[in-house]
Amino acid sequence: MKNLLLLAASMLFSVVLNQTFAQNNKVTDGKTTKLTVTIPAEKSAIDPMIYGQMLEDCNDKVIYGGIVSNEGKENSAVTELLRPLNIPVMRWPAGTAIYNYEWRKGIGKERKAEKERIWGGMEYYTFGTDEFITWCERLNIAPYINIPMGNNNTYQHSLGNALDWIEYVNGDATTTYGALRAKNGHAEPYVVKLWCIGNENYLGNRFHKSESATTYATNLAHWSKIIKTIYPDLNLLGVGHTPEWTKVVLDECHEWIDYVTLHYYVTARIDNKILLDPHKSLFTAALVEANLKQNIEVLKAANAKYGREANPIRFSVDEWNNRHLVKGEKSFYFTRKDDRRQYDVVVSATMLNVFLRNSPYVAMANYIFPVNGHGLVKTVGEDDAYRSTVYYVFELYRNMLTGSLLDVSVEGAGIASARLGEYARLEGDVTANTKTIEQDLCFVDAAATMDESGDICIALVNRSHDAEQKIKLDLPEGYSVAEVWSLESEDISAANIAENRDVVQPRLLKEKKSSLTLLPCGLKIVRCRAK
Repeated sequence: MKNLLLLAASMLFSVVLNQTFAQNNKVTDGKTTKLTVTIPAEKSAIDPMIYGQMLEDCNDKVIYGGIVSNEGKENSAVTELLRPLNIPVMRWPAGTAIYNYEWRKGIGKERKAEKERIWGGMEYYTFGTDEFITWCERLNIAPYINIPMGNNNTYQHSLGNALDWIEYVNGDATTTYGALRAKNGHAEPYVVKLWCIGNENYLGNRFHKSESATTYATNLAHWSKIIKTIYPDLNLLGVGHTPEWTKVVLDECHEWIDYVTLHYYVTARIDNKILLDPHKSLFTAALVEANLKQNIEVLKAANAKYGREANPIRFSVDEWNNRHLVKGEKSFYFTRKDDRRQYDVVVSATMLNVFLRNSPYVAMANYIFPVNGHGLVKTVGEDDAYRSTVYYVFELYRNMLTGSLLDVSVEGAGIASARLGEYARLEGDVTANTKTIEQDLCFVDAAATMDESGDICIALVNRSHDAEQKIKLDLPEGYSVAEVWSLESEDISAANIAENRDVVQPRLLKEKKSSLTLLPCGLKIVRCRAK
């Protein structure tokens, strides 16, 4: 009976999703895509934390060789390039690495390097708790700390250790660990608000055995209740997964948590810089959105059932990016070192469009990573750095796609009744039934916002890898185009590299027309103002 109920719920989700998407996308035979922007009666606020980032010591020079040297010296070139992005939140010490990270080894004067046993390489501990938080403070970034909640019966993965760490960060100088922080040179509490408990607990690693939803939710309820009782002002995050998993966590922990996390990884196959099976990368965000919407239905029901509508639990997409599998001599291999290219602009922009369209239920998202591995910024030595193609996606969106969400409908060329699983290559928190959903996939993907001044900004992305798209904007009455920014290249494999750093960069176009053209894998952002 339980399985039949789950199947029925999944089928209902699929029907709802098809109806929802059909209202917003329609594939036609016309040569021009019509995009209509409507101001809703009640606009949803967009949380800027959807433009967040994540740091993890994963042996790809993200922290050591990225943010700082092995000795802890800051790379000022990286800092200065990240500053204009106005990054709202930074997750650390991040994902799977938390199960081998011992925070006490990263405080005080004595630091000793050790082998990192999750990703390989070395953990130098020179960029520890104090360094991370003070670095965030200087860049006006909200620090977000992830606590390990493992099941290997060590103190390092225990509730006691979690409380010690929180006390070191937020306790006053009269507490045991607050006094230790003061002794280390930071008398006042840091007041870090965001704390996640666990990471991908449904998976196993060498320090943690995979858990069921019930086991994780029971432990999370115990931990979060005690933490919130001592520190009621903290915002706690619990691990989400499939809708079934998420429902168990919400039923058990709704009183204590503020966010539920989700992870989504697009995967691209690359052969000598060329994107293989491009439709499986460029359209994958549609499958992400289908999975998000299933979880959102569970979230909405829980908030209503447990009286959390005034202070709702929301989602944080804690990890996302476009992973590259590069063809070697014998097989494809995963690497974070491959350059970000013009086609990565499409993946990143369409993912951000998904987060925008699903405001306010998606309230945070953290791209991995800001530096080097999959990075927005690439380093050259210990004192030089440059911007990748994806850097500009975040710069444009962070500066322009803010405020509140507007409605957008798209009618134009695309793929009619596409089966989502055939137009995606996605890993992470994915349910099987979403892959069978059929919907229209227009080549043009879009999201629109209105800022506090009343300006409308529209993000337009061309998901076709080989055909330009002509677009006609239908704007709300009284609005006209004020400026158009273009992030495009004639070569969809183009990348910024150390020797040639400005191959792909945004351009402010002279034309201010409501009719425009998108190159293959191109991004344009249009600002409109009331006349």
